Amino acid sequence: MLALVLLGARILSPSSSPVVAGFGHGPAIVLVRGLDSGTERWLPTARILARRHRVVFVDLPGHGVSTMPGQFSLERATRALDAALARASPEPVVLVGHSLGGLVAAAEACARPGRVRALVLIETALRPQAEGAERRTALAALDRDYPGALRQIYGAFGRDSAQDEALYREVAALDPAVVKPWIRLAFATDLSARVARLQCPLLVVLAPRSWPKGEPWVEAAAALGFGAVPRVRAVRMDSCGHFVMLDRPGELARLIGRFADAPDGGPVVMAVPQTDLDRNGGS
Repeated sequence: MLALVLLGARILSPSSSPVVAGFGHGPAIVLVRGLDSGTERWLPTARILARRHRVVFVDLPGHGVSTMPGQFSLERATRALDAALARASPEPVVLVGHSLGGLVAAAEACARPGRVRALVLIETALRPQAEGAERRTALAALDRDYPGALRQIYGAFGRDSAQDEALYREVAALDPAVVKPWIRLAFATDLSARVARLQCPLLVVLAPRSWPKGEPWVEAAAALGFGAVPRVRAVRMDSCGHFVMLDRPGELARLIGRFADAPDGGPVVMAVPQTDLDRNGGS
């Protein structure tokens, strides 16, 4: 689980335009990318969602045209996301965050509950997945052997070794001055107590790498920081890696869409096996 939260969202500086793109019609669903997670990775899922919703993509600091602030913090990232939501919709939105983008989305939902009517966190941990000596070693490796540290992290993200390598090459091509602060943020941020005050319904979507088959949800929830969330549904998506939107775009879109339409449907803990329909992109 060490690498779970290390793919984050790079947030916009509030001085630049925070809404990257939007299409479709209906209630707004805002997608917050993770670190090294381009908008194009979301397009197959977004196209399905856009049949009944307006889908908005948001860049957080360091992605796209947004700048990385010199004094970076979760609070600055959250303020930037809040500015994006204000521009995206006059009404509360369904906010979807992937990985560390989900960490920022969770912080926003706690800080500004009036902005978010439902929250979806995909492959996100709300608490650090390494502590003590393990955390100190990982952080030191960022400066001592940056390529090696990235390879260790991204070696656990793909659905197979080929995807691991592709993901590593993409993040290795990014500016370390952007990547390192986000990784350090992942090791330092713990929202597991704050989310006890979360007012909106929450859908948690995890891959087997984060919620192994056979592990009870109560154990996974405690490890990932979801134990105190009052209104939560949890879904494990089989046959995929950390980038669920790459491996299972159709089923992910249907999960988000159903939750957006009925976020108060009650607690659900389930696993979703891959289907032929999902492999073909959904309908």
